[in-house]
Amino acid sequence: MAMSATRGPERRVLHHQPGKLPLEVIAEIIATVADGTDFDSADPDRDPDVHHPLADASLVSRTWNTICRPHVFHTLSISSTNTSARLHFLHFDAPYLSDHIRTVRLWLEGEYACPASEWYPACFGRLTNLRALHVDHGIASLLKEQELLAAGISAMLAAPCLRKLVLRGWDFSTGASDLLAMLPPTLEDLMLELISATTEGDTAQPTSPLRLYALRHLELQAVFHPMLTSTRLIDCPNLQRLTAGWYAYQSWNLPPWIPDTLSELVLRAAPECNIPDFGTAIKPSAVTIEPSGEMSYLEVFVWIQDCINHLPFPGCIQTLTLNIFKQQSASDDDCEGLFPTPSEYEVLCSFLVRLYEGGGVRRITLNMTAAVHASAAELRVDAGREAAKVETAFAMLLEGNVLDVCCMSASCHVEDTIVHCRIPRRESVKSM
Repeated sequence: MAMSATRGPERRVLHHQPGKLPLEVIAEIIATVADGTDFDSADPDRDPDVHHPLADASLVSRTWNTICRPHVFHTLSISSTNTSARLHFLHFDAPYLSDHIRTVRLWLEGEYACPASEWYPACFGRLTNLRALHVDHGIASLLKEQELLAAGISAMLAAPCLRKLVLRGWDFSTGASDLLAMLPPTLEDLMLELISATTEGDTAQPTSPLRLYALRHLELQAVFHPMLTSTRLIDCPNLQRLTAGWYAYQSWNLPPWIPDTLSELVLRAAPECNIPDFGTAIKPSAVTIEPSGEMSYLEVFVWIQDCINHLPFPGCIQTLTLNIFKQQSASDDDCEGLFPTPSEYEVLCSFLVRLYEGGGVRRITLNMTAAVHASAAELRVDAGREAAKVETAFAMLLEGNVLDVCCMSASCHVEDTIVHCRIPRRESVKSM
């Protein structure tokens, strides 16, 4: 008799497969990683082993490569050591990458720079989506000798979307006509640093100003040039922020072509520098003063007070930020003088109270950083005592919820915070 076998109910084995993230989420994550890195601001040739943080991620798949590519090739950094190889690859092997490049940084030193090739202008001319151009030290002399390189830079300056231009270490004619010829009308952000005058070229002042109606931010750092005294250099009626930095041996005053409608002023100097002549008309509502160097706090506070008092309308200041960086000398490796004494605090506090009571100041931020040569183990600083000094000296401003204070000291040689204390403003609670 044949026996029949009966099968029980079949079991299905479910293999769990993790779901894939939507492309929108992946793109957002990659964009967040790109925004959180300062890779674009550094010269990769100084550390050739450092790669873009998204370089490996771009190899995961074609999709990831497509998403990562605009971030990886966002910035093109060119120095004397990689000029030919990097531009040759971009021009002949991967011209399609030109569409992704938004920032170009040039570090070209005259004695090391390679001769420009005839295809340079065409290569740079493809960067039609360029937003920012940085041209650093040594390039000015090269442009006189290498017409092809000059033509390539001119092609980038003609990019229809160029918004930011940074020029460092340039010499321009006394009349600055060569500088004005470089400035496109699309500029919103212009930075000039370490600029000097040359005896070559024209010396006549411009008869009419260059119109830069799109210019919003202007930064002048160590500009040793007569352009600062010209009355007809630039017409920039929509300028919002001016940042100025100068040295003790350089007298700086507000250029006469700065519009009266300027809303934000940033000053970077040392207390031994001159007190600028700000003219008679500007009314900035936001003022930032950043003194630095080896100096006493009393000198710093008096200099800050003099700067503000020289403004035509100090009562128009609504937001005042004081970023003080004090460099301790090598012989001062003790906590004495690391932060202001009560009497020094009193000098600053008295002035700030008068400014607050007589004007429209709504917020004051005081950041004090002291850099010392000793390590935290060698210094004994009572953070609580420093906070108590601040609370006592600025009691009125703290009670009025006007002042935000941060005191910090760190080593000059290692990342070692010695003391850190902060007394923040109370966040205002909106009524329901």
